[in-house]
Amino acid sequence: MYFPFARGSIAGLVMLVGVSGGATAADMAPMPTKAPVSPVPVLSPWTYSATLYGWIPLLNGSTTVKGRAVDVDVDYNDLANLIRRSEIPKDLFELAGYFEARNGRFSLFSDLVYLKVGLNGSMTRSRGVDELNATVGASAGLKIEMFIAELAAAYELARWGATRAPGSGTAIDVFAGARGWWQKADASFSPSGTVNFFDLTRNGDGTLSASGNVGWVDPLVGLRLRHQFAPGLNFVASGDVGGFSVGSKFSWQALAALNYDFCVRNNITWSGMLGYKALFVDYSKGSGLTHYEYDMTMHGPILGITARF
Repeated sequence: MYFPFARGSIAGLVMLVGVSGGATAADMAPMPTKAPVSPVPVLSPWTYSATLYGWIPLLNGSTTVKGRAVDVDVDYNDLANLIRRSEIPKDLFELAGYFEARNGRFSLFSDLVYLKVGLNGSMTRSRGVDELNATVGASAGLKIEMFIAELAAAYELARWGATRAPGSGTAIDVFAGARGWWQKADASFSPSGTVNFFDLTRNGDGTLSASGNVGWVDPLVGLRLRHQFAPGLNFVASGDVGGFSVGSKFSWQALAALNYDFCVRNNITWSGMLGYKALFVDYSKGSGLTHYEYDMTMHGPILGITARF
């Protein structure tokens, strides 16, 4: 039996289903995909600081080269004249640097100093006679060249104050390590009286000179105070003792410095440093005409720039 209504209805239904099905497929948005997750950068537990600084110290004490003792006394006026009249870097040159790596309470640090200074006769004075009871006359000057290398490990014993005032705090470190020395001295004398010539060098200007060089290593122990007044402004004071007749008879060092952050570039914080540093050592080796001794306090202001990263 023929049913035109039914046939048209079925065709219309098929068409309706086809159209509605096609529209649904076209309108469906694609399933969202998850963006790739970048790995979280791993922050190093270590922080570093490097300081380049200048230190031209005053010198007070004595040195003995080949049994000839010379007293040294350099004050601020002498230092100013020395800087003004010296041939740099022939007679006066100094370079110093400090580096520290810290991980939590633990840190390692090193301090390197190279110093070359030439003192004239007004800053030095000969003393006594040599082992043969011979004098060498008035002192005509002293030239000293030295390299000092310090390496130590520190541990933070205590910290307080940071929770009370954000951006401030105080910490105490204990440290231990070694300080190595290399030193060369040339003492010049204007000959007079009874002079022992055979182990001295006659210079072109008629003076005589005794030369010697030594090297030694001192163990050391010390304490350090670190205080932050506010973000970007901190103070450090440290002191150590060493030698203990292992290298020198005895030595000590004291340092106080103020640091101010003035710039941050490429994740590096730059700061200026102003302070004062003093270093004493009493070293002796040999006897008679082979006797070398350095019993000296070196102290003076320091000025530097620090990079922390």
